Amino acid sequence: MRQYKIILLLTAFYCMTVDFSTAVEGGDISALQTQKQNSAYSVFKDPSMKLLSEYYTNSSDFTRKSAGAEFGGSPATGLHLESGYIFSEFSQDGFDDILRHRLFIQGEKRSSESTGILASLSGNFYDNDNTNLNGGASIRYFPSEKVSAELSYRHFDIIDTVLPFNNIIYSHVVTIGPVDLNIRSDDYKLYLLYAPVPKVSFAGEVVHGDYSDGNRKNSYMFDAGYQALDNPYLRAAYNYFYLDIKDPAPLTNSGDHVESAYWDPEDFETHTLRLEYRQDYRKHLSVGAEGALSYSPKSDGLSKTAFLFLSYKFTEQSSLRFDVRWFDQNKGIDRQGTTDRYWAANYTVAFQHRF
Repeated sequence: MRQYKIILLLTAFYCMTVDFSTAVEGGDISALQTQKQNSAYSVFKDPSMKLLSEYYTNSSDFTRKSAGAEFGGSPATGLHLESGYIFSEFSQDGFDDILRHRLFIQGEKRSSESTGILASLSGNFYDNDNTNLNGGASIRYFPSEKVSAELSYRHFDIIDTVLPFNNIIYSHVVTIGPVDLNIRSDDYKLYLLYAPVPKVSFAGEVVHGDYSDGNRKNSYMFDAGYQALDNPYLRAAYNYFYLDIKDPAPLTNSGDHVESAYWDPEDFETHTLRLEYRQDYRKHLSVGAEGALSYSPKSDGLSKTAFLFLSYKFTEQSSLRFDVRWFDQNKGIDRQGTTDRYWAANYTVAFQHRF
């Protein structure tokens, strides 16, 4: 079995980053985005266009390349819709490349000041003759400025546990196996955010997944953070993450190459310390960074993570953003025992224009 995905879900704190993602599908939104959603909702009135590209690679010789376009607007008060197309290529040494065309539509309806309903629908068309219809829905509830909650359901191809253009290096599905075997999941998620006083926040998440191969996934996350500075933005956080896959993953093979279709740990947990930074320079330039150190007791392993982004506004309507994400661990754990060093890197470029 290849040495991959050892602690990539080590924190699941892609849910808690400073908006390092550049695309969101119903049910997947960061805690800070959720916290700011009321104030940001006014931008929905402006039609927008995004052009996106991505390159991901890791030490298991797996790559994912994606490019796409997304269009958004608000046809009615309190309603925001987005639709688009994404082309992806999945490659891994020893396996045939797989190409995919993806069409999607998603939207959010703000039914009241405290409640929002999100829904998404997408079609995936692979050149290995697989065709899947995916979708999901979630309810977001903001009873006060201190509390928010989200309850969601999502049916998806597990290669998209983390969607294209999002923070893929934390995905435990970073191999061609899920695409080759056409494995899908029904995920049920409960997310809670509590900010008792300004600059202090606590978040928790529970996810249960039923895989189409008969397997089951359970994960739990807790995050506690403190925002030390406003300008520049500086936040420190602690994150705990637990993941359990009930049964061994099925095998995928091509010739002499045989490996598990996805990472399948039992009783896996990590403890992470994280520091987030963001600074705006004048009206045009924003720079951000994030560093994290994680420890996995089961493998006695350490991992390091670094994110960098640069966003430049050409005008009030047009902007360009670069994201670089890097991950490295000295040793990890899989179902058979301790594994060797693993690394991953992800690069994203996004152009956005508001009309």
